[in-house]
Amino acid sequence: MPQFYDNRIIGVPNRDFTPDEAARLGEQFGSALGKGSLVVSGRDYNPASRMLKRAFTSGLMSVGVEVMDFHESLSGEISFSIKRFGAKGGFLFTTSHSVKDSIMLKLFKSPGYELLASRLSIGESEVKRVGLGEIGWVMYSEYIHKLYVSALLSFVKVDEIITRGFRVVVHTAYSPADTIVPDVLKALEVDYVLLHNVKAKAYESMYPFTKELERVADIVRATEAEIGVVVNNDASSLVVLDERGRILLPEELMMLITLNAPRGSQVIAETRVPGVFKELLASREVSVAEVGSEENLIDAMYKARPFIALRHTGHFAVPLFSLGYDALITLVKLLESLAFAKTRPSALVDKYRSRAYAEVGRLKAEEVGAAKQGLKPTIYGFSEYTREVLRYLVFNPEDQTYSLLEARL
Repeated sequence: MPQFYDNRIIGVPNRDFTPDEAARLGEQFGSALGKGSLVVSGRDYNPASRMLKRAFTSGLMSVGVEVMDFHESLSGEISFSIKRFGAKGGFLFTTSHSVKDSIMLKLFKSPGYELLASRLSIGESEVKRVGLGEIGWVMYSEYIHKLYVSALLSFVKVDEIITRGFRVVVHTAYSPADTIVPDVLKALEVDYVLLHNVKAKAYESMYPFTKELERVADIVRATEAEIGVVVNNDASSLVVLDERGRILLPEELMMLITLNAPRGSQVIAETRVPGVFKELLASREVSVAEVGSEENLIDAMYKARPFIALRHTGHFAVPLFSLGYDALITLVKLLESLAFAKTRPSALVDKYRSRAYAEVGRLKAEEVGAAKQGLKPTIYGFSEYTREVLRYLVFNPEDQTYSLLEARL
């Protein structure tokens, strides 16, 4: 049966995550939500995700749950759609880049927050399959991408972004983001380069995305783009590169986005935030709450609805838009902030990085093995968070080395 990794359900298809197991999980999740509930669903391009999604859907239908199927979709779309359609829950099957050959199941609950494994009640409710006349129905929403894009654009000042005029490079990592990013950037009149806009049957790259980061960095420098972006397979996390091809750390990206935050806003972080950033935000009357765990982060997002929330893994949420991690709303908010600030990302890196982080080592790729022990793999490298330490092992696209950085807390 599937296991848990980073508080999500994960397993190798047809070995420990079989269609039978997916159907069982579906009927348990549906029983917890209740007969007659509406659930939204999605998947990435991997055929294994499609297989398991259909099995999970059959389990939901067997206990009388209605399913609105979005086919290929993103994590952010599931979270947004739960609120948009008044659904009681949602789910997404997507390829894992942390555990080899595995598929991850993400579960959501109204009004759109993700249910972590530590908070799941699956298995506690009695499974009650319904009679023939009460079996759930599957309906299709062919226009979810258009609704989602429209909502994204309504959440930022489009005219300011258009006036600023951006050039960006985006790598969609073979995710369904390839169908959405062009519509968003065209509406914002952004010049862009889109990489890997194809439906790959299975995207087998593991974190960190070194080849993808190298390509994006090269194209950013060659085209004199303002930023480069790489998203993961469900666009729940992202990494941003400045115009020099340098990777921005999550707290640096948060800082860029909050340049445009109204005074009195709040930022909520799972991780510790370097002191220099907290001081700068305080001078703008923006407060920072450090909550210490992802469970507490999700609770705080739901209750406080901060301006932005972040994890050290590169996952961001804009809770006033939706309660799920969403790389695309993060990207458009970044463009909006840069448009108002009239600055380039490198200005932040140059001014604050040495004050926010100490580089305690530089490693060649072959030396990373021992150094990454105990660190969580991410798009951009590896990270470690405890109450005392925030440490990053960050890939440097310009020379294929890794910088070991420790936050100055």
